[in-house]
Amino acid sequence: MHHLVLYLLYLINAGLNAQPDCFSCSNAPEGTIFCDDFENKEDLRERYFAYDDDDGDFILMENAGRNGSAGMRVRWQKGEVDAGKLHKAIGRSPDPYMSHAAMPDKDFDEIYWRMDIKFEPNWQGGGGDKLSRATVIAGRNWQQSMIAHIWSGGRVADHNYLVMDPASGINDKGELVTQRYNDFRNLRWLGNKRGVNDIFSDVKAGKWYCIVAHVKLNTPGKSDGIFEFWIDDVLQAGSYDLNWHGDWNNIPGSYKINAIFFENYWNKGAVKDQERYFDNIVISTQPIPCNCK
Repeated sequence: MHHLVLYLLYLINAGLNAQPDCFSCSNAPEGTIFCDDFENKEDLRERYFAYDDDDGDFILMENAGRNGSAGMRVRWQKGEVDAGKLHKAIGRSPDPYMSHAAMPDKDFDEIYWRMDIKFEPNWQGGGGDKLSRATVIAGRNWQQSMIAHIWSGGRVADHNYLVMDPASGINDKGELVTQRYNDFRNLRWLGNKRGVNDIFSDVKAGKWYCIVAHVKLNTPGKSDGIFEFWIDDVLQAGSYDLNWHGDWNNIPGSYKINAIFFENYWNKGAVKDQERYFDNIVISTQPIPCNCK
């Protein structure tokens, strides 16, 4: 009986001291297109068009999210490059493979997207390169007319920081010139910019960060496109004069922003066995506050 009383007191105390999660899809911000706080136990393949669990290394787990909520656990082995991915479709797309799209009949010229991330204590090696991107899949061969990359810096001096790296698959004549996915040879790179918070440095591991990015396509024929991103509501970098598409958007049937990728791709491989965690994915037409401490 004594042990039962102690156990009940422990449960009561744990409940009193438990922190509420800083975000819930039941209270998603205005303008939300898609939301995933990972509390829904439906198969991830029923809400993303591509999910690679990397043989169990990238999985939904209880207590892996913020404040003990459910979240995604990413596990790398030393030297491993690809540790899994989640790909979400929004709006119209040219390929039926891009299933489970949110608002599949809509066109999106402008979106915000959020993800929360934490690296385990004693993490090493910087940001692990590929993290997230918004893109326009413009044809059945997966030609891309634009890509808004959010990844960690390629240079050693930059690998503790997030970098925004915009690219266009439209040439100066307003023609789609990419022929396949990641057709780097035919992309126009529009100028990368590094953030100011070194969230991937070893001493900052073990803390949750909220990352929000914003993309707006240019008005056809003008260089007024936008790409910017924040960490914990603090602006890190931004460009406001981008020519994403020339006047390609004036072509009937051309596609707008229709996919957002969340990835775990380390170009040169992980420096050791280690884990990181994702939570609170939101895609919206309106600004997304972090509201997390």
